[in-house]
Order: sequence, then structure tokens, then C-alpha cells
Amino acid sequence: MQFLEALNPEQREAVLRVNGPLLILAGAGSGKTKVITSRIAYLVGSGEAEPREILAVTFTNKAAEEMRGRVESLLGSDCGSLWMSTFHSLCARLLRREAPAIGLSRDFVIYDSSDQLVVIKQAMKALHVDDGILQPRAALSRISHAKNMMESPAQMAASAGWNRREEQIAKIYEFYVKTLKDASALDFDDLLLKTVDLVELSATVRAKYAQQFRFVMVDEYQDTNRPQYLLIRRLSEIHRNLCVVGDPDQSIYKWRGADLRNILDFEQDFPEAATVKLERNYRSTQVILDAASAVISRNRNRKDKHLWTDRSGGGRIVYFRGGDELEEADFIMRTARSGLADDVDATVAVLYRTNSQSRVIEDALMREGLAYKIIGGVRFYERKEIKDALAYMRLVINPHDDVSLRRVINVPARGIGKGVMEALEALAPGDAITAGEDFANLPLLAAGLQPTPAANSLWSRLVRGLKDRAISGRGAASLATFRDLIVDLTGIARQDPVSIAIGKLLDRTGYLHALREDRSEDGEARLANLAELVSAAREYEFREPEPSLGGFVDRLSLLSDADEEQGQREARIWLMTLHSAKGLEFPMVILAGMEEGLFPHSRSSDDEEQLEEERRLCYVGMTRARQHLILTGAARRRVFGDYQSTEPSRFIDEVPFDLVDRKEPSFSTSPYQSNFRDSDFRSVYARGRSRFGGTREQRPPFTYEDEDQSTGMVLRTGMKVRHPTFGVGSVVSVEPLDDDVKLAVRFGSVGLKTLRAKFAKLEPA
Repeated sequence: MQFLEALNPEQREAVLRVNGPLLILAGAGSGKTKVITSRIAYLVGSGEAEPREILAVTFTNKAAEEMRGRVESLLGSDCGSLWMSTFHSLCARLLRREAPAIGLSRDFVIYDSSDQLVVIKQAMKALHVDDGILQPRAALSRISHAKNMMESPAQMAASAGWNRREEQIAKIYEFYVKTLKDASALDFDDLLLKTVDLVELSATVRAKYAQQFRFVMVDEYQDTNRPQYLLIRRLSEIHRNLCVVGDPDQSIYKWRGADLRNILDFEQDFPEAATVKLERNYRSTQVILDAASAVISRNRNRKDKHLWTDRSGGGRIVYFRGGDELEEADFIMRTARSGLADDVDATVAVLYRTNSQSRVIEDALMREGLAYKIIGGVRFYERKEIKDALAYMRLVINPHDDVSLRRVINVPARGIGKGVMEALEALAPGDAITAGEDFANLPLLAAGLQPTPAANSLWSRLVRGLKDRAISGRGAASLATFRDLIVDLTGIARQDPVSIAIGKLLDRTGYLHALREDRSEDGEARLANLAELVSAAREYEFREPEPSLGGFVDRLSLLSDADEEQGQREARIWLMTLHSAKGLEFPMVILAGMEEGLFPHSRSSDDEEQLEEERRLCYVGMTRARQHLILTGAARRRVFGDYQSTEPSRFIDEVPFDLVDRKEPSFSTSPYQSNFRDSDFRSVYARGRSRFGGTREQRPPFTYEDEDQSTGMVLRTGMKVRHPTFGVGSVVSVEPLDDDVKLAVRFGSVGLKTLRAKFAKLEPA
């Protein structure tokens, strides 16, 4: 197989070691995707396994599709039976097949974040929880975290103690679980949890798939949570040919439930496991790799590795500290413009810790007419008209989906207002509607099954209320029209292709007519978006061997942030959070806001684990750069309209001295106008001979300590000190003199100062 010749020795070892557990420690830019796809191609091409015997999981649909395409290209043949998908898609597929084994209907719908939020708000209203005290999104986040930790509502309530907030969330959690169950709905967390239940509680199902999957591979293993860990352990327990690929230094999703211990403890979980390190980097210059490695080496919870490259060239890292965020943004704008001018095909990435940082950067770019796009903004499938269409599709599949019904029952307006809805909700729930009743149970499109009867669902109340004439007047006529519409659409969807069915759905609901009557730019834009949705359904039909409306809805529901590249490609400046940058790379990367309290975030100040995660996030950001890495910060920044002084990020001082070119302009005296000019640049460490010989840039970082005789204080680089006039600063360099110590200290108020320790009167900060 010729593709093996393109692998370096470590990559080849990882590909050819197919039997037994294997941990592949893949450093940033080391070609892990190439290794995974080559390994799958080798297993199939050598006859070690049939495609259906291989399970490969990753975290985004985009990554899964790219991997499948690469495998088929390497083999020169189709691998349609290969199980390659995201965790959530895998779980949805298994549950669609095997859900009855745990008493779950196959016709469940998948609730995304907006659907979940609707249920949370309903729960808070029913439980009389004030959203001024507890925000719905905060409650949802806490519930999701509990699910990732496999914590039930009862367990949350038991551990709440005297914590009123936790007690309230536990009640909301209980209401939330019941509502989803009544609607035969699962959220993303449930997909994992129910699949874990499936393999834990059904020995038959567990044995079936553990026997089938002779080889299991997991990408980005450092990002797996507890349910994913348990699922993979079960599916690989018979053959034990489990290969996990990841990098502990790039674990940045603890807030999503990622458990770093999964990869750190792999060799304890599988004592017979082999380990292969991929340390050769094909992306960045050695300067960037050395800088990133120096930062991440400060972490304790990691597995040591040394990234190297044989690429030549590459200048030093630039660090710029502006007088305020306006000067920082001005510098970012000028640097990005210069980078684009030097390379007509380049893309510049501006990365920041929080979304709120983007405003001043956007202002600077717009002022100069530089095109940019925000990655992670409002995505196509999050737009209102797309969400409305998706809700209609879900209702066609499962009319007992209360969230979808509430969303579109009066969209476009059809005379079903608040009063009619209150009358509908006030109806007493009768017995579960039987399969024989008109309009009650609609066929499940994907499998021809009946939805689970739900006596409490709004659809059941609607059908029962109309049959028993419990609702009268114009409200009854409007509800009957809506009922007949959903039944009509169900028949259409059963016989027409997915794209045709969606087109007719949009037409017969009156949605397209309402937008055409709007006659505004917004209406035209929404029409174009809906046309694009139909195009997406058409593309889905061509790609999928057995297309169905249910399958298309599943695909849309499972799309993640990383799958959607929003905006037009002509914008060559991309703005995004550091988390959004994971998996990407750029010729030039600018890391903005390198300040204590901002990055690392203030939440990490008293938590060592949080600080280590912040450092991993910095490492990820730095290793996105191929040629140029620029770090920026500000000496002061507006918070709630008032300026506050800032200190440089500790990560700056963790980069070796000789790898950084530090630039600072003269600081602004006006909070409203930047004084920055290109000519204002000055190097803090000017070229010249040092008393150690050689140039300053070549001088190794200080590793010794010197004692200040006047205070008895031991001074070292990176140390925080307080000056009676200049305030708090950070020691940048310590240089011994014959009778004193020469210090370079960077202060948040005045920038860099050169001091004599004997006379500085410094104290520990």
C-alpha cells in the first residue's frame, strides 16, 4: 500500500500496530487525521477487517466526513458500511435501531439548545421560579453538567443542602426530564445517556455490537466525558482493539464535561496498552513550537512530549502592549492588514478569550474598510426561519412534540393566539389516544411506526378537544385547520422526496406567502435562506443511500458549532474565541487580550485545575499559527465604562525571553483617542552586546536567583512586585551588577521601567 510510504516512522508504527489497546499522543499539527485515516485504510486494504467491523468516532460531522473521504480516496473504493461519525450521531443511530430494548420508542425527536430552553422556561413558569434570580440558560447549563456527570434530579436535590439555587434547579431538572419523556424527546446529553443505558442494561445489544466492532478508534480522546468513556469501554470490551488519539495539552472543554483523566489514565485502564508519540510538527515554525511548549510545560497534569519541525525560517514572536484596548485594536488592525498585503492568499485569525473583546477590534477593522467575519455568530441553522421549518418537520414526524407545536402553531399567524392556547392547555388530559382515532397517531416516516401515545401532549389535547367539542368558536376552526394541515403534510412527506416535501411544507403552511407579502429586505433574505434549506435537503438526498425526512432532521439537529463555517470566504480576517479555533490553522494568528483576569480568566485565579485549562487554551491558540504569532494586550481596559489598570498575562513571562520581540508605543494620554503610529514602535530589548556575550536576542532565559541586599528579597523573572510610586508590576529580567541588581519591571500604569534593586524599595505583590 503506497500510502504507507508517505508516513514518518512514528506515524507508520501507529498505523501498523493494529492489535491490542493503543494510545496515540498526537501533538498539535502532527498529522493525526492522516494517521487515523491511514490506519482505517490499512485495516480494510490488508484484509484485517471489513468496513462494517470498524467503528471510528470524532466530535464534529465535518471531521467525520473529511475522514471518510480520505479513507475512500486511499482505498479507491466506497466504504459506505464503515461506522464513522460523531458520538451523538452514533448514539442516534444505535437508538433508532435498538431503543425498544430499554423501553424507549424509536420515534423520539432530538431537542437542540433552543428547544431545551423553551422547556426550561416552561418549568420555571410552572414552578414559579423568578428568572430575574435564576437565568434559564444558567439552569440549563447546570442540568447539562449534571447529565454529563450522570447525576439524576434526585441526586442533585439530595446534594443541594441549604443551597436554594441548587434546590430550585433540581426541581426544574425533574420537570424538564418529565416533559421530554412525555414528548418522546431526547436532548444531546440524553443521546449519550440512553445509549449507555442500552449497552449497560441489555446484554444482548451490548454483545451484538461489541462483537461486530473488532476495531474501535476514538479521535480527540482528551475531550471525552464520562458517558462517552463508558460507551467506548463497552463497545470495545470483547476484542480490546481500542485505539485512542489525542493530546492532554489540548483538552479545553472541561466546562462541557470533558474529563482529562480519560486520556491520562488510559494506560491504567488498559495495562497492556502500547503508546506512540507523534511529535513531529508539520504546521508551525520551531520558534512557535518552543514558545508553546515552554508555556504548557508549566502544567502538572500532562504527558510529556517534545514538538519539533524540520521547517526553516520564521521570525520571533511579537508581543505588543498598548496603552488601552483602542491602541491594542489599532495595532491588531494594522498587523492584520500588513499580513494580508504580504500574502494575497493568507487568512489572519484574531483569537480572544471572550466574545465581548471583539467589539473594539471590529470597530477598528470597519473603520479601515477591512472585511472580516465572526466565527461562531448566528449560524445558518440557528436562524429563525430555519428553526421554524425544522419545527414543522419535527411535528410531521412526531405530533406529540410540544416544543415544536408551540413554536409554529401560530406561525404564520392563523388565529391561534394566547387565549386559544390557554384554553387548549386548560383541557384535562384524557386517556392516551389510541391508534384507531382519527388524526391522533401519525406514522413515523423513517420506520412506519406509531408515535408513543402521550395523553398530556398538546396534540392529544387538541385532537380530543376538537372531537369532544370542548373548544368552540373561531379558535376551534383555527385549531382544526392546523390539525388538518399537519395530517396533510404527513401524507406528503410519506410519498415525496425530502426536498419536495419540505418545499410543499413551506408553501402549504403559508410561510412562503407571508414572507413574500413582507416585501422587505429581511423578508427577501429569509426567503433565500429557506431556498437554501431546500437545496441542503437535495444534497442530502444525493449523499444518503436511504434518505428520509427523519434522517434529514436528525442531521440538522446534530450539527455543532465547529461544523458551520459561517460567512463569505472573501473575508480574510477571522475573529473567534480561542475555543472556536480548535482544529484550525492560519499563517498568522493574533492572540488578543493577554492580561491577567482576562486570559487567564479571573475564574482561574484560585483554582489550579482551571488555571491549567487556561494554559492549555493558550497552548492551543499559539499552535494555530503557521508562520507568525502575535500576542497583544492593553495596560488598561474599560469595564462598565470605567478604565481599570491591567497586568500582563503570566503566559507572556512563561515564553522564553529570547523568542519574543517586545514592542510598545508611547502610552495614550486620552482615553478616547489612540496615539499609536507605526513610527512609535520601539523595541524594549534593543539589539546590542550584553555582558554575557552575543546579542540580547540570543541570550538564554535567566535560571538563577539574585538577592536584593537592601530588602533581603529574592528576585526572579516573572515575580510580581509592588513599587511605592508605580504600583504593581512584573519582573521581566534580572541582571547582576558589581554592587547591585539591575531590574526590568513592567508596570500596568507606566509600562516598562529599568530599576536598581538597591534603591527601588520593591515589595512582594
